[in-house]
Amino acid sequence: MDHSPSVTDFSAAGDVSSSGEMTTCAGARAVVTALLRPLKHISGHAETDAHLAVSELISNALLHGGGLTGFKADLNPDATRLRLQVEDTSPEPPRSCPVPDPTTPGGRGWAIVKRIATTCSVAVLPGAGKRITVTIAI
Repeated sequence: MDHSPSVTDFSAAGDVSSSGEMTTCAGARAVVTALLRPLKHISGHAETDAHLAVSELISNALLHGGGLTGFKADLNPDATRLRLQVEDTSPEPPRSCPVPDPTTPGGRGWAIVKRIATTCSVAVLPGAGKRITVTIAI
């Protein structure tokens, strides 16, 4: 899969955006499901990938990012890409373990997200924290 950066215009997403306070992975998956369910062209595989990515992003913010401070999910105008934005209180970028211990949980989330996503970016926010933005082809 090609992970080279691309630009997608989400500015006209209109009413397919969902944001607000989110405190659980299950809540974020419900938002993603609500966005994707009405789409006729989406495969079950794409929805599963989107659920996995959003779960990893939210859990990483909660476990490693000092707490979740923002979440947004929306579709580009032609509904071919899902954008996920997750904010937390840490300015530190996500890290992947070079070779995670196969006998212990953890250390795989960011690598999974990068594998699923078409694009990934990390921006340090003014004041404190960061915003991770990923897009997923659907």
